[in-house]
Amino acid sequence: MPLSGTDTWLLPDSLPMEGLFAALASEFGVDIGPEYGATVVYADSFDWRLYQQGYLLHCHGSCWTLFQDDNDEVTVQQGGPELDGACFARDFPSGRLRELLAPILGVRCLLPLATVDLHGRQIRLLNQDEKTVARIVVEAQRPVDGEQRFHLVRLFGVRGYGDEQEQLRRILAQAGVAQPVSPLVGFEEGCRAKGRSLLDYSPKFDLELNGYETAREAMARIYLFLLSAITRNLPGVLADYDPEFLHDLRVAIRRTRSGLSLVKKVLPPPVADRFGRAFGRLGALTGPVRDLDVFLLAREQSLERLPPSLRPGLEDFYAGLSRNRQIEQKKLVRALRAKKYKTIFAAWQRTLKGRDRKQADLADLPVRDLAGRIILKRFKRVIRVGRALDASTPDAEVHRLRIQCKKLRYTMEFFGSLYPRQEMQILIRHLKGLQDILGSFNDLSVQREMLGQALASLPAVTRPNLDQAAALGGLLQGLFTEQQQLRVHFSEAFAQFGDQETVTLFHELFGRRQESA
Repeated sequence: MPLSGTDTWLLPDSLPMEGLFAALASEFGVDIGPEYGATVVYADSFDWRLYQQGYLLHCHGSCWTLFQDDNDEVTVQQGGPELDGACFARDFPSGRLRELLAPILGVRCLLPLATVDLHGRQIRLLNQDEKTVARIVVEAQRPVDGEQRFHLVRLFGVRGYGDEQEQLRRILAQAGVAQPVSPLVGFEEGCRAKGRSLLDYSPKFDLELNGYETAREAMARIYLFLLSAITRNLPGVLADYDPEFLHDLRVAIRRTRSGLSLVKKVLPPPVADRFGRAFGRLGALTGPVRDLDVFLLAREQSLERLPPSLRPGLEDFYAGLSRNRQIEQKKLVRALRAKKYKTIFAAWQRTLKGRDRKQADLADLPVRDLAGRIILKRFKRVIRVGRALDASTPDAEVHRLRIQCKKLRYTMEFFGSLYPRQEMQILIRHLKGLQDILGSFNDLSVQREMLGQALASLPAVTRPNLDQAAALGGLLQGLFTEQQQLRVHFSEAFAQFGDQETVTLFHELFGRRQESA
C-alpha cells in the first residue's frame, strides 16, 4: 500500500521541535528545508482502484499529485480539474497523469475521500563527508472533518547507510519518539470522519461462511451482505456519479433474487415470495438506465465499426440516447427516493436479523448439506441447456443460458468458502470465460434491438435522417457479424467448460454429501 514502507512515529507533545533538532544535530549534520503547508483533498474511486494498485492521489485546487508504493517521491504532478463532487480520468488534460489514471479507473469517477491540512518540513541528515545518509519529514496532519491533529516523524533511508539509520532510530527513541503509526494516519482518520475506511468496499462477493451455520443462518448472512451492497451503492446511483454504482446495485439485487429463487425452503415461503417480488420490481425499475449505459459505454467501439463517412449519423443517434438517459435517470431517482423502498430495505433487514414465526422446512439443515446439492443441480442445467445450442439458436435461447450461468455463478460464490479454494477458482475461472462471451453476446443483442427500434421509428425522409439510417444500418450489420463470431467462441469455451475433467471436478466437489465439521 502507499507509503507503507516508511518508518513513522508520533511525535510526543512534550518534545519541542528545537529539542528534536538539537538531538539530531548532536550526531549528524542537519539541513532543514523550508516549511511547506497545504490543504489537500485525497481522491479515489468508490471501490479503491488506485489504492489497490499502490497509488495515493490528492489535489490542492487544480494541482494534482500522485504517489506510488512506499516512495515519498512524487510520481506525477500536474494540473487537472478541480474536484467538485466527482471527476473522471477523461477530465484531465493529456499527459502522464491521465495515462496512468485512465486504465485503472476505467469508467469509475474520482470522489473526494478526505480533506487534510498538511504542514511540515524535510530534514536531510549528513555524515562527516557531507553526504546524505537519511531524510526525515516532520509533519502535522489534521483531518478537516476530524478533531485530532497528528504530529509525525517519518524516516526515509538512503541505500548504503544502514548503520547511520539505526543510529538515527536510537536517537529518536531516546528523545521519546517511539510510538509507531501509519504514515497515512491523517488520511485514514479523515476517511473515518466521513464514514469510510480503507478498502471498505469491493464489488466482489467476499463472504466467509464458517461451515457450522444452519442454512437459515448462512443465507441470512449472505442476504445482509448483499443488502449492504445495495444501500451503499444507492447514494451513488441517486447522484449519478458513474455507471458502476448502478451496475453494482443491480448485481446485488440479482444475487438476492437468485438466492430467494434457488435456495428454497430456508425462509418461510410467504417471506421469500414477498421480498422476491419486491426485489424483482426494483430490478425492473433500474433496467432502462442500465441498458442505455451499456449502449453509451460502447459509443467509441461503435464509431470505430463504421467508415468515417457514416459516423456523423451515429453521433446524432448517440446524442439522442444521452437525452433519453437523462429522462430515464430522473424517473429512476424519483422512484428510488420513494419511501416504500426504505421501508422494504428496513423490513428485509429486520426479517433477516429476527426469528421466523414458523420456520421453513430446511431452515435448520446444515448449510454444508444444502450447498453442494444446489450447485450441482445448477451445473447440470447449464450443461443441458448449453449442449442444446447451435449456430442457429435464437438469441433468446442464448440469453436463457446466460441466466442459467449467472445462477450457477451466484450459488458458487455464496457457498464457495465451504470448498477448497484452488478447485473453486479453477471452476469459476472456466465459468467466467463462458459468461464473458455470453455477456458480450447479450449486450450486442440489446444494442441490435435498440438500433432496430430506432431505425423503424425514424420520421419522414430528410437528409439528417438518411444519414442516421445509413449509420444505424451499417452498425446493425457490424453487430450481427460480431455476434456470429461470438457464437464460434462460445462453442470453444463451452466445450472446455463441459469437458470430462470439469464435469468430474464438479461431481467430486459437490456430488458427495458434505460432512459437518
